[in-house]
Amino acid sequence: MNNRQFLLTAMFFLLVITGYNQFVALPRARAAQQAAQAQLQQESLRAAAPAAVVGAEGLTQTAVSSKPEELTTLSLPHADVTFSSKGAGIKTYLYKDILGPVDLTPYQGQGYFATLPHVDFVEFARTHDSITFTGEIIPGVNVQKTYRLHENGLAELTLTFENRTAQTVTLADWQFNFGPGLATVKSEMKDNERESKAVYLVQEDGKKNPTLETFTKNEKQPTLPWQWAGVENRYFLAVLVPQDFTPGKLSTQRPVVDKVKTFWSSLGLSSGEVKGPELQITVPASALEAGNVKTYTSHFYFGPKDYKLFQTPEFAPYHFERSIAFGFFGALGKIARNVLELFYKWTGNYGVAIIMITVLLQLILCRFTIMQLKSAAQMKKIQPEVKRIQEKYKSDPAALQRETLALYQKYHVNPLMGCLPLLIQLPIFLALFNALRTSWALHGAKFVWWLTDLSAKDPYYILPILMGVVMFFQQRGNIPPGTDPAQAAMFKYMPLIFTLLFMNFPSGLVLYWLTNSLLTYGIQTLVNKKLIKAN
Repeated sequence: MNNRQFLLTAMFFLLVITGYNQFVALPRARAAQQAAQAQLQQESLRAAAPAAVVGAEGLTQTAVSSKPEELTTLSLPHADVTFSSKGAGIKTYLYKDILGPVDLTPYQGQGYFATLPHVDFVEFARTHDSITFTGEIIPGVNVQKTYRLHENGLAELTLTFENRTAQTVTLADWQFNFGPGLATVKSEMKDNERESKAVYLVQEDGKKNPTLETFTKNEKQPTLPWQWAGVENRYFLAVLVPQDFTPGKLSTQRPVVDKVKTFWSSLGLSSGEVKGPELQITVPASALEAGNVKTYTSHFYFGPKDYKLFQTPEFAPYHFERSIAFGFFGALGKIARNVLELFYKWTGNYGVAIIMITVLLQLILCRFTIMQLKSAAQMKKIQPEVKRIQEKYKSDPAALQRETLALYQKYHVNPLMGCLPLLIQLPIFLALFNALRTSWALHGAKFVWWLTDLSAKDPYYILPILMGVVMFFQQRGNIPPGTDPAQAAMFKYMPLIFTLLFMNFPSGLVLYWLTNSLLTYGIQTLVNKKLIKAN
């Protein structure tokens, strides 16, 4: 009996020990072995480089910060600049314009010069014209971002990455962001969607000056290294000029930045959506060894397209003046701009300077103007004869051509003389037109009484109406008798068309066209009187 109890007890303990080993001790041993192997594997991975990836790709693998966006403002003499804690970009750029503050960045987005938007930046230090932010990308890897903004000077942007870990990390591709959209002064907002674009500057082989290129969504990457890139409109420019690194690819899109109510949108024929350019400049990936720092330095500009400022020694090497649209006859436009500045220096009034440069232009081209007017007067005189020949030989083209040429020779008339002077004058007029249309110097420039901003339209439409009246009398004296009714109607309504066209043009431009029309009408009157006396 005792033996049986002993055997049963021994078997029970044997089963307990076996179960413990099978279900408790062995799993613990296996878990410990796996943990040891994982530790050994991790240590071997640490010995290999690189061991971590930081940046856009790495940040997606970590928890995105839930901290709310914080804004920090730096007040400068020329602007109030507000920065976002998300990417330390310029969220609001309130330019202190002569006519009042202008918000150049009213649209929602990352902002200008934003980098690593998932990193929470905090203000680290500031001076009267600089501000520094710092942020932690991953534990042990920090970034410091410093803006140095100088009044009427080239600004500087520095990003410094520091690796305080014991391993090499790889900084994945990251971007400088521009936009979305770039606003402008109130008088230009109507045209701003068309004028706003992403651009870059390249130096092409065989060309003396660099070329400004527009970059669109489906555009191929630049084949040549670019000097600077950014976003522009007619009057403002925001660009980055890399100094000690080679940037990567450009990417852009035109998101909807605003919605406005227009006549066409009220009729359901337009959505009223306003789109603006957004540009990203990629900085290629690079390795950052343990305990090291890596710095990226750039110059940048954010402000008006001031031609005089761009000619100063500090700005000249970067050719920012290439962003000013002088048109096809750019060389003539620059000469006209320089002469305008000279006259302004003498008079202190851009309106008077515009009148002076228009008078000078008419003096230079006066001979051609007189030739054109004399030719027009002679053609007007012989128009009844031309009409008679056309009626007589309408069924005989050869005879019509012969008799018409004989008539021209008899009265010493050359039809081309009416066009040739116009072809000579046209490039100069267009060059001056574009020079005035894009001149930031005219913004806020007063002339007389009601004209307090020559870059904006005439608030009372006095100049356009005067221009239309002068053109009416000018055209009325130029329509030959017997002119085709359709052609005569076109001449008749041309002053009205020009008046409507110039209604919303900058008053400086209308002043130029009005002065030019008055001078041309005066010369025309004198020429006609001389011809009447001669006849």
